Amino acid sequence: MTARSRNATTLRHVLTQWANEVELPDATTDAMALAAYEAMINVVTHAYPAQAEGPLELSAELRGNAVDVTVSDQGRWQQPAADPGPLHGRGLPLIHALSERAEIAPTPEGTTVRMRWPVPTTPTRLRMDVAQTH
Repeated sequence: MTARSRNATTLRHVLTQWANEVELPDATTDAMALAAYEAMINVVTHAYPAQAEGPLELSAELRGNAVDVTVSDQGRWQQPAADPGPLHGRGLPLIHALSERAEIAPTPEGTTVRMRWPVPTTPTRLRMDVAQTH
């Protein structure tokens, strides 16, 4: 999908629906949806120059007793500002606080955020890939 805020909102709803279908615990679903949304909004806000469009990709997969969520783009990593102001600068700390593990991997080809949450039971549907969802 194109990196736009309305698409990030749509993908958040798709991720939440998938989490509900595979019967993830509510607390895991809520944390996962919020952290993924923060990562997607970072793509919308920071990955591409003003007026430029680029892809926003989201995937989620159950691996054993954990669910992995990945958000990626093909933009350029922007170092967070030293003093981002009162309305910015909370996304990455929030992602780290909400997930068991979060890794941010910037490269010249784009940035990938990988997040993980433990899952106490084995849900039935194992993978969701919404990069092609419209």
